[in-house]
Amino acid sequence: MNKTTALLLVTTITGGMLLMGCSNTAEDQADKMDRKMDNVQDDLDKAAEAETRAAYERERTDALDKLYNMRTNIDKELLDVNERLATKDLKQDKRAEQDALKAELESQQSEVGRLITRVEASDQGTWISVKEDTRKGSEKVEDWWERTKNNVHNETNNDKEGNRN
Repeated sequence: MNKTTALLLVTTITGGMLLMGCSNTAEDQADKMDRKMDNVQDDLDKAAEAETRAAYERERTDALDKLYNMRTNIDKELLDVNERLATKDLKQDKRAEQDALKAELESQQSEVGRLITRVEASDQGTWISVKEDTRKGSEKVEDWWERTKNNVHNETNNDKEGNRN
């Protein structure tokens, strides 16, 4: 063997041994993979939490917008009722109807206020129960509101047509 070949052979063997010494054992590689998988799971958990948080905030904002709109409509109608009650030429039966409507509006206004307070005070942990209570309560108010609008519309049409007793 010549000197160059021997040197090349020694260098190759030494390099190979150094590379083997630097490489990880199967156990080290498994540990690294476990840590990477833990990091991936943490990232997935954080992403899921962020999505859950975003969904909660969207639902909460939508619920509040709906409730604020209900409150605005009730406030406007209550203002109109108070203006009608302030007139002196209102007949007794009409006054009684307006007083009853005012009491009902105030009751619904109170219910919407309660729902708004619950939604505003909610957090992600309580949202599921608050959302269900809000859905049920707002449906009741919406149903009442539709009936009331239809009744007012019918009464107005009857008054215009002179069909009232």
